[in-house]
Amino acid sequence: MKGRTTLTRSGTYNEEAFRRLLVNEVKRSERSGHCYRILLVYNTNAQGVIVRMDSNVAKTVTVALSRCLRDTDYIGWYREGRVVGAVLTVLERDSVADVFNRLRPRLEEILRTELCLWESSGLLIRLCQYPELEGTEFGA
Repeated sequence: MKGRTTLTRSGTYNEEAFRRLLVNEVKRSERSGHCYRILLVYNTNAQGVIVRMDSNVAKTVTVALSRCLRDTDYIGWYREGRVVGAVLTVLERDSVADVFNRLRPRLEEILRTELCLWESSGLLIRLCQYPELEGTEFGA
């Protein structure tokens, strides 16, 4: 599998391929000085624990992300079946907050429109860098 990227049926990268692409982006960012961020979309239960996404919700999330992101960004499973990730590549340092502030409302609107209330009520969106995920419930 080394050196190959694998897409799921929905066109997203599987967890192994996505993690490999993410590590490559971290290295590229360090060399180039450009910023990147990871956008995570996940579902939580009433206790705030990350739970598996229903297949309809996962498909809607990935389609919504593909509608909102640039061609240079990529989407995949950060944690298979539980956390959809998107790597926002080559960002200017001062534009990171602006990108997220424009992206988040568009993404939330699409999800609110295309999912039932009970499907979208537990969805959370988080923007972070890879090192911030180490030692968290996301597991790096």
